Amino acid sequence: MQSIRATSSLSKKAMVASIAIVLCILSFFSNQASGHETHSREALSHSEAQKPTATANYLANEGILISAGNVKVLFDPFFHNDYNIYQLVPDKTLKAIMNNEAPYNDISAIFVSHAHGDHFAEQDMLDYMLKHSAVELIAPAQAIAEMLKLDGFDKVKNRVTKIELAYEDAPISFTVKGIKVDAVRIPHAGWPGRADVSNIVFRVGLPQVDKDKRGLLTFIHMGDADPNDKHFRPLRAFWEAQKTTVAFPPYWFFLTNTGRSEERRVGK
Repeated sequence: MQSIRATSSLSKKAMVASIAIVLCILSFFSNQASGHETHSREALSHSEAQKPTATANYLANEGILISAGNVKVLFDPFFHNDYNIYQLVPDKTLKAIMNNEAPYNDISAIFVSHAHGDHFAEQDMLDYMLKHSAVELIAPAQAIAEMLKLDGFDKVKNRVTKIELAYEDAPISFTVKGIKVDAVRIPHAGWPGRADVSNIVFRVGLPQVDKDKRGLLTFIHMGDADPNDKHFRPLRAFWEAQKTTVAFPPYWFFLTNTGRSEERRVGK
């Protein structure tokens, strides 16, 4: 198991509203992601005549599948607690993921934002990794600590990257299976009341499908990040260092002026 450390130092919403917000996210940030079934949206790179450069498939809550060329990554795919607010991943979709059925086949890596029950289920994650021997897991130490309690974790630990970041630590960068990953800890919504929760924002660089285009397609998954601009202002250089193709903030970023401001900063 690889451990990566820093080098320096709501109100309830109806399930339908949460789904609608995610659909808005998929269509709002970029014209480069396309979707699957009824809970995703399609938009082509610059022209309706072009093939999509990538696809974003919505699972539920903040669960997302991103595909670019032959690289596929999942964010927060396994969880069982909806807190009577959020949508759960449909059984049909979960079975397709577990059985390596398209479009959820040949996953390269899974990213977990934090260890709450509406984002992470340790037994499902272990079962999936035991069944699919090529997939890598990147998750905060708090999530890995839950997996360590399970029989069988030793069989997958060499494919696990543990993120250990404290609040206000500098972002870290690394590569997993050729995927460029940046990670930074942004507090969970409700800060400072949930300051103990390790919520990781991932910026993931995936290959361009069009060989004539240079650079990477860049996706940001924010987990349950708090929208207070206190967390984002000091990281301005980090956000601006890489152009974002699509960002996936939690829905409450759209409900306050501060959240909308940070969405624009991150999504540049």
